Amino acid sequence: MLLGIAAASVIGCGRRRDTSVPTAASDGTIVLSDDGVAFAQRIAGQVAVVDFWATWCEPCRVSIPKVVSFAAQHERELVVVGVHVGHGFDEARAFASEAGMGYPLYADPEYALSGKLGAMRVPAIVVLDRKGVAVCHAGEIDDTVERAVRGALSSRS
Repeated sequence: MLLGIAAASVIGCGRRRDTSVPTAASDGTIVLSDDGVAFAQRIAGQVAVVDFWATWCEPCRVSIPKVVSFAAQHERELVVVGVHVGHGFDEARAFASEAGMGYPLYADPEYALSGKLGAMRVPAIVVLDRKGVAVCHAGEIDDTVERAVRGALSSRS
């Protein structure tokens, strides 16, 4: 029973919590891989789907093609970003290139952003509304994420 309660507290949609994000990549909490755009700047005012993953995580490697497909299907509606947790970001960039991850890639070596957004394990998908508030936590792209995205897109706040 306790395991079920713990799982429900980590995965789910519809609950809101304080998820304000770091305001600059230079604050040491998150580093952008290529174009220097801070995470908060990239998602500002947009619905965002954040994929937390790691190169050592086999389930992450299996789920990434779903995220790549989802990003392509929704590229005009929202922003998708990948966040590699832990160290080994050079390896993560190489893997992202091989996997066709055409969306922005960030590093979270100290787990600051993943902790702030409630991504307590990988793989993890977090849907953020236009205010940057987490409205859904899931383990992969699924119908729950799709519903949360539709709800966030239809909301004007």
